Amino acid sequence: MKEVLVLKDLEQIKAVSQQYRLDILDAFNNQPKTAKQIAETLGEPHGRVNYHIKILEKVGIVELIEEIVKFGVVEKYYCPVAYKLVIDSTAVTLDDEMSQTINKVAIAFFEAIAKDFYLSVEELPTGPSKKISYSADYYLTEAEAKALYDSLAKVRDEFLADKGDPREGALRYTIANMVIPMPSKE
Repeated sequence: MKEVLVLKDLEQIKAVSQQYRLDILDAFNNQPKTAKQIAETLGEPHGRVNYHIKILEKVGIVELIEEIVKFGVVEKYYCPVAYKLVIDSTAVTLDDEMSQTINKVAIAFFEAIAKDFYLSVEELPTGPSKKISYSADYYLTEAEAKALYDSLAKVRDEFLADKGDPREGALRYTIANMVIPMPSKE
């Protein structure tokens, strides 16, 4: 499994523009699984999950790892090709369709973060504290915003490099950083 898959073409970006497909990718938990196993994890119909896995496979986001025949039935094990997905919008022409698709992906990513946040509040209301940092109303050029994001991502990735597996005394966390342009207040 690669560390990062950089999504550069429209079909790949479209494939992850649905929250449902992000849920499927998350359900793999970085392990090879069958569509049936993912369907059971999500509580969804096998056929629906299988359909979406095939789309993710077609664009190279998941891959077929192994086929095992059990009692005459072929079980196909798939796995995401990378631990992380990164969208490189600089590698594509940002026409209206691409911009809309990238916006859909951003919304799907944000919905996944929001889902994790609400789950944390509901399931761990008096548990570990949530660490949230929020800053607004800064004025950056696009290059400055990219540099800030890259700096945050570098610190995050270096700090988390050896923390991807469960271990004693460690809780599972969602880590997110966003640098979001806002419309002018004027």
